[in-house]
Amino acid sequence: MKICKVNSLPLRDVIESIADCLGVNCYDTCDEYYLDIPSKYGSGQIRGINFDNGLGIIIYQCEFTQDIRIDFTVDDVHPIKYIYSVEGPITHRFANEEIDHQIEQYKCAIVASESNNGHILLFKKDQRIEVVSLEIDRRKFLSNVTCEINDVTKELKALYEDVNAKDTFYHEGFYGIKFKDLLNNISNYENQKLIRKFYLQSLGLQIFVNQLLQFGDDKLKDSDKSILRINEINRVDDIAVYIEKNLDHDLTVARLSSLTALNPNKLQTAFKYLFNKTVNEFVTTTRLNKSKELLADNELNVSDVVDKVGFKSYSYFSKIFKQRFQISPSVFKESIRKT
Repeated sequence: MKICKVNSLPLRDVIESIADCLGVNCYDTCDEYYLDIPSKYGSGQIRGINFDNGLGIIIYQCEFTQDIRIDFTVDDVHPIKYIYSVEGPITHRFANEEIDHQIEQYKCAIVASESNNGHILLFKKDQRIEVVSLEIDRRKFLSNVTCEINDVTKELKALYEDVNAKDTFYHEGFYGIKFKDLLNNISNYENQKLIRKFYLQSLGLQIFVNQLLQFGDDKLKDSDKSILRINEINRVDDIAVYIEKNLDHDLTVARLSSLTALNPNKLQTAFKYLFNKTVNEFVTTTRLNKSKELLADNELNVSDVVDKVGFKSYSYFSKIFKQRFQISPSVFKESIRKT
């Protein structure tokens, strides 16, 4: 295992320390510092940038050919880290503890070490890794906010105000779908220096704001949560297939919510995100499309089709079928017979 010890705090010095450890140069592009992973150890890049508001970003996009450990061990209060595993997993440990925290893909961990103890990150070999770490310098961050800090949850308020790092803090969970686009687009504008600098600064703020919202949502009961997590998307894909195969079943929001174990608000959010439709709009559209297909079957009359696709009223079905296809179901079926 290759161990790189980072005994500095500004991100410029952090990237330089890792570069020295790996035996490569550190480059500076308008205050964004980066290194290329040498072929001896793998491939990819590590990048970092600081902003005047106390936020900074480190981006790890790499694949190592041997286990690599980065020990952040500077004898000072370390920044709060919001660690996002876009493609992972990655292992985190507090330098003064023996407990490993496995941060799985699509999870975020908020970590803050006690006193001047640091952090250890372990990158396993032969594993494609993309990790974004939002770094928060507590003193600098607090100098930019005054009464606003009183609006956050008491846990986060205590964390941000703990400028002397009296307490350890660890919280993890799957991140919300809004993070998907934010994190996936983090490499944008690499050849447009001015745009990229302010883009990354804006991205850092968006990540910070969305994490504030999500932390509050994390503390709610499952029935009250409204932020859809990235790991919940697969459930919605599965329920969409279920709908298509069970059109004559009970497909109310309440029933589908029960089947997915997502509360109705989350379920609606998911359908809008994936299909740009409400649940009822998706069900109705799917039923109508299937009914059009079944009407082409000469062995089925219109009433048979109504039953098979789950409509309770012939007249209602006829009305919305005509609205969608500009032809009544009976006329459509007759036209099929003539062809």
